[in-house]
Amino acid sequence: MQLLIESHNDIIVEWIPYNQFNNVKKIGKDGFDIAIWKNGSLEYNYEKIKYEREPNKEVTLKCLNNSQNVISNLLNKAKAYSIKVNECNIPKIYGISQNPDTNDYIIVFNNNSFCKECGEIYTDIWRKWCKPCQINNLKQNFTNWTSGNKIIDEFIQETQLKIKSHNDIIVEWIPYNQFNTIKEISFSKAYLAIWKNGKNGSLEYNDYEREPDKEVTLKCLNNSQNVINDLLNEAKTYSIKVDECNIPKIYGISQNSDTNDYIIVLNNSYCKECGKIYTDIGAKWCKPCQINGLKQNFVNWTSGNEKINNFIQKMQLKINNYNDIIVEWIPYYQLISIKEIGKGGFATVYLAVWKDGPLNYNKREYKRVTSNKEVALKCLHNSQNITNEFLNEVNAYSISINNGILKIFGISQNPDTNNYIIVLEYVDGGNFNNYNNYISRNYTWNEKLVVLSKIGKGLKIIHENKVVHRDFHTGNILVSINNNSYYYISENHSSNIYISDMGLCGEVSNIDKTKIYGVMPFVAPEVLRGKPYSQAADVYSFGMIMYYIATGRQPFANCAHDSVLVLNICNGIRPEINEQEAPKFYIDLMKNCWDEDQDKRPSAIEIVKLVNDPYCSVIDEEIKKQIEKAEEYKRTNFLSTRNSQSIHPQACYTSRLLNPFTQDLSKDDTSCTECLDCVIID
Repeated sequence: MQLLIESHNDIIVEWIPYNQFNNVKKIGKDGFDIAIWKNGSLEYNYEKIKYEREPNKEVTLKCLNNSQNVISNLLNKAKAYSIKVNECNIPKIYGISQNPDTNDYIIVFNNNSFCKECGEIYTDIWRKWCKPCQINNLKQNFTNWTSGNKIIDEFIQETQLKIKSHNDIIVEWIPYNQFNTIKEISFSKAYLAIWKNGKNGSLEYNDYEREPDKEVTLKCLNNSQNVINDLLNEAKTYSIKVDECNIPKIYGISQNSDTNDYIIVLNNSYCKECGKIYTDIGAKWCKPCQINGLKQNFVNWTSGNEKINNFIQKMQLKINNYNDIIVEWIPYYQLISIKEIGKGGFATVYLAVWKDGPLNYNKREYKRVTSNKEVALKCLHNSQNITNEFLNEVNAYSISINNGILKIFGISQNPDTNNYIIVLEYVDGGNFNNYNNYISRNYTWNEKLVVLSKIGKGLKIIHENKVVHRDFHTGNILVSINNNSYYYISENHSSNIYISDMGLCGEVSNIDKTKIYGVMPFVAPEVLRGKPYSQAADVYSFGMIMYYIATGRQPFANCAHDSVLVLNICNGIRPEINEQEAPKFYIDLMKNCWDEDQDKRPSAIEIVKLVNDPYCSVIDEEIKKQIEKAEEYKRTNFLSTRNSQSIHPQACYTSRLLNPFTQDLSKDDTSCTECLDCVIID
């Protein structure tokens, strides 16, 4: 057992002399005791980098009668317990002991794994909740209440006995005089009320405590005293599970003492405006009412441009969750402290402060609670004339807070130039190009796969929305530094990763589809030959991003980005990588992504699955070996790869017009191989 440890906080199982136990007291039945272990268990001390004892530790002792004669049974029982502290609902074994008086062996557990009432393992060890004992308590309490109707009593009793978790709701018969401040909800037969005693909330050791003055919904069923089955059938549609978020929770049944109509008592789940169940009960958010409110507000603002107005209205009506962003027309005077932070051929990016800040849903209404919010302004050159095609592409920006795509807050317009501005989330870590070599040198391969998975999921969402990115490269992957994510960018920080600039490669006013824009090494060969951008072309670009993550080198960094490179790409030349630098499954996927035949490239959905499966796999020994081999290569070649990249003076990693380099391209010309170093080394 000791040799099974894999982590610093795994328990080191020991032989524990019986004289180490003080204050031994019997609990429940079946040979359980609690005791104080004088020396206590071994715990790893981070600061001292060694194990130390935790003295006077309370433990549970399970005595196995006559176990001195059946050692195999003892050991089989011991193996059923865990040394992993994070396996919450399995008792933790500290060791084995022996009673010197009886010679019976004893298994020593962590304390509070076994119910003090029945001696069985708690159903929920963390909460010290025992389902059998709770069921027994409820049964014993059946005689202490009644609705006056046998069928309703039986329904409530049956529902109480269905509990499986400490936080499942215990449905009750609730006397009508328990309700105060009863108010009718609009357009419904439901009422808001205050339940004086309130529902039972669970504590430890099967104890429950009421939550007084609980706001509830009363659903009154007319003439229900005559149709009990209808009442109970409706009651069964509600939930006692607190984690079933958007199903109303049933607290109990009551009866109006004046009309004798029965009442189903629910959590506060009905919209006060329309009387329908909230779209999001937890947030008290009603999508139909919010959509209606936005429509009514259309007359209160305008951009002065019908296309822009229609676009913003369309974006607003896309909201599907209470925390989705409401895209707005943002007057330019709202944007202050503007300073340039980046410039490309077709747009300039500024950091600015939005004085009022975005709308946030809070306590059943939208408020501006984050004033003076930092935002990024993407100012589009020559954007006075906006095309429908452009607005369709901007539509690919995200209004959701959790999908790995850069979020859009709204659109504005510079009154001096009349150029339009896309107001975006500000990402403080810059783009992937800022981390050249850092990821390849400092990330483990598991961490690299997490990063790649995040990017792949963002691309998958873009493609599911029927959009092609058209300019997918490392400069359009942004890193947001924070303290809560998984991706370590420095010793003390971590990051979220976002895809930006969907479909915005090129001049805003351009409607000439023969023009090719992008970063040459990331542009698929069929696009260079003049075919339209496609989702398969995005996948080709993803393969180049895989190359960057694996090596820390930009693709084709040692070549001039000119007509020669265009020809070589079209002739099947790909960036150089040593096969030992990355796991085989990774290189295979990368090669598939940049396959010459776009029909052979995987879809974004397939990419996410192929990236996630190796990362999540704990049983595929071949994958593990490939990762370990790549890690060993990185360790032994760290110094030789550090700062090894040099960028050719004519290499360009900014989006630009590529037609000057493709105009003489012949589909059948395979004679030029001047970039012979750009091949994969097998």
